[in-house]
Amino acid sequence: MPKVHPALLLALLIDALGSGMFGPIVLLYFHLVADLPLAQVGALASAAAVCGLVVPAFAGPLADRLSPRTLVIAGQVIQAVGFAGFLVAREPALVFASFVLTAAGLRVFWSTYFTMLSALPLPAGTGRERLFAVTGMVQAIGFGLGALVGGLLVAHGSTGLFEVALIVNVASYLISVVLLLQVPLLARVATQERTSGLRVLLRDKAFLCLIGVDAGFAICSDALMIGLPIAVKEGGIAHVAMLGPVLAMLTFVIATSQLFMTKRLGGIPRTRALAAAGLIWAVWAALMALLPFGSLLLSSIMLVALALIWVLAEMIHVPVANALAADSAPEQHRGTYLAAFQYGFAIANIVVPGAFTALFAINHAAPWLAVAGLATAAAIGITAVGRILPTGAVQPQALAQP
Repeated sequence: MPKVHPALLLALLIDALGSGMFGPIVLLYFHLVADLPLAQVGALASAAAVCGLVVPAFAGPLADRLSPRTLVIAGQVIQAVGFAGFLVAREPALVFASFVLTAAGLRVFWSTYFTMLSALPLPAGTGRERLFAVTGMVQAIGFGLGALVGGLLVAHGSTGLFEVALIVNVASYLISVVLLLQVPLLARVATQERTSGLRVLLRDKAFLCLIGVDAGFAICSDALMIGLPIAVKEGGIAHVAMLGPVLAMLTFVIATSQLFMTKRLGGIPRTRALAAAGLIWAVWAALMALLPFGSLLLSSIMLVALALIWVLAEMIHVPVANALAADSAPEQHRGTYLAAFQYGFAIANIVVPGAFTALFAINHAAPWLAVAGLATAAAIGITAVGRILPTGAVQPQALAQP
């Protein structure tokens, strides 16, 4: 088991707790508190995410020069300021400005987070998936507990309780910053190379293709967290009281099963594992388009079953995709490469809020059918990209048994 500093694990737990509580209600927050149309809120969130696209280009090279921990902390502080702005933002312009800050902070965090983890030493014979799985499990626990509260707020919360959840989210970022400061500085690779990491990356067609394909997987991942509260609350696909328990169940499954799943994938080529995840997501989304089905009780039961299908693909995708990216990157430019890899997730943050709400307004099944088609395309794409990625990244050494 990779050793992770306790302060880092606690920081991730608290950060995820706040994000899990407020994340599922962020679009509904402005719809209810500021009385803005849901489609307009989704469009503002997507537009703000576009502004965050410039961030990885700067954050990655800085992570190569400075401690990646410094950049991770900066991302937490920026997000705290942005979410604090939600407390006073009521007009579209102020709402957009707050979304821009939160999007920028989110991109700084995720652009450098895996660089920070990749700098940690790995025991002999252990793949990076194990390290990413352990930290992911901790985050899942925090997010699950927060999501349970957030789901209850969607079902029963008032404007005042929504604002309390927002304040808790802001506090979680600040507490996380204090804890991250306790984590020892991580060693950087000593190199005399002066070549720009960005120039190297732009010539690496295989890695650029990996970013594009993984954007499709990231959209499938985001579709549940963004779309499910809307589909349950506005589309009536299940009883609204099911939302919190379902989200909590998903994160509980990740928290208890992620490491087991990662160990089972140890001898499988990473691209083959990702292709399987894409096909699983395609099946999940196609079945989601059938809801509501029969009675509300039957639909609620089906939603639970489908959520378990989604989480199976999620547990495959997260550690495998990030490990594939880390091992495909030159060590001296890993910060730049892994920051660029986050563009796939940035694209998902842009596409999902606006596209889901727009398609949902046309037909409740439309966004799920779109996700099913995209997941199938991503599964085919990752198989093709795997042929041009480094062999050692695609087929790593089997994970060591504990």
